Amino acid sequence: MKSRIIKKPYFLFILIFFVAVCACEKENQEENIHDIPYSPNSPVLVNGIGPKEGGLGTRVVVNGSNFGNDIAKVKLFFNKKEALILKVQNNAIYAMVPKQPGELSDIKVAIETGVDPDGVPAYVEAELEDVQFKYFVKATVTTVAGQQGVSAVADGTMQEGSFRRPAMVDVDSTGNTLFVADDWGGKIRQISIPDNRLSSLMSGLNSPWQGSFNLDFSSYFVVERSSASKPLLFYGAFKKSNWQEPEAYYDQKDDDGDYIAGSTYYYGLTADDEYVYLLSSSGNKLLRVNQQSKKVELIGEKINTDSWSHMAYNPKDKHIYVSCEGWGRIYKFNPHNIDAEKNKPWITQDDLIHIVGMGAGAAKEGNGKFAQLGSIEGLACDYEGNIYVTDYSNHVIWKIDEDLNCTIMAGVPGQKGYKDGKPNEALFNTPYDVAVTPDGIVYVADTYNYTIRCIAIQ
Repeated sequence: MKSRIIKKPYFLFILIFFVAVCACEKENQEENIHDIPYSPNSPVLVNGIGPKEGGLGTRVVVNGSNFGNDIAKVKLFFNKKEALILKVQNNAIYAMVPKQPGELSDIKVAIETGVDPDGVPAYVEAELEDVQFKYFVKATVTTVAGQQGVSAVADGTMQEGSFRRPAMVDVDSTGNTLFVADDWGGKIRQISIPDNRLSSLMSGLNSPWQGSFNLDFSSYFVVERSSASKPLLFYGAFKKSNWQEPEAYYDQKDDDGDYIAGSTYYYGLTADDEYVYLLSSSGNKLLRVNQQSKKVELIGEKINTDSWSHMAYNPKDKHIYVSCEGWGRIYKFNPHNIDAEKNKPWITQDDLIHIVGMGAGAAKEGNGKFAQLGSIEGLACDYEGNIYVTDYSNHVIWKIDEDLNCTIMAGVPGQKGYKDGKPNEALFNTPYDVAVTPDGIVYVADTYNYTIRCIAIQ
């Protein structure tokens, strides 16, 4: 009797273990049923997405067939924006919604099938029909540094420090470091967001004005609007020295012994990976200066860009964009288009392409030359080819996409003031400049509010 009582629990344990093993094997079989590679003999089909709405980072599942099981060969697009894929199996793609794909997104799957004769990856594509993903936009305007209504040079925390007049702003690739041209204060101010500090980087300048990082963000350059130290052209500061040892770049003489830049004032400055470009008042001269050798060249002349013009290098199309303040227009030109049959300077008025603005006036959204901007000042380009422009007479910030659709990103047209919050309700007071991080966070020099503002849209 005793032995039978002892054996019964062992029998039950063995039975339970056997059932569990069988269940696990069945579950593993069910899990692996879709872990199969893409078949070139079957079509790729996209049948659905869930959920059908959300914002940045929302996790979604795209259902279909013949996706394969190699995550490295699968791409998922919301309109033109590629999503981060977390997992792939033959009937489902698990992914996260990308940033700002558009209010309504077409869903497309692309599977790499090999390479073409030129060695370029070849894809088979399929789209989800009759269903679009609805993207929820979250957007805010906040004050980053400075005190509204306080015009004074004071270092300190970002909330307690102040600017004399923040005219121009630039931001590094991380969004953690900003440089501000405090022109009335004669200083370049540095904002360190992780340290919550506003400090003075360069002092004793004569109206510091437009600045620019180079493309790898290892160097920062800034021009003085009305330099009294000719033949000084501009200053450079470098990440390798923690921005603490600025160097001067000087004008040079041509073959006739005349200074190339001369006595003209330069308001526009931008940079690519090799050169710094300078544009003089009214576009009389366009210079490029080698960042390493400091060689100065006159590459454009008599371009006629209005008295106050500013520049931004677009890393997407490798063109320079020019804002013409009084005209309310934007032009572009290719600085690398060197015609072997032309003598220097090879960039002329004929090389400028008018792309945006019908003439300065009240703000009117539209496409390209059918849009109406006001008095525009600084501009910036992100890595997706979007252009951002400050319109100080209308007190708004414009965004211009690759198709030249011009929309008001933030501010209330014609209404100046100071207000954080939703972009379409936020108020600015004569903003002069704008900067953008590679991932699309926008900073504004809100000049006559004496603050630096941030526009974050997700």
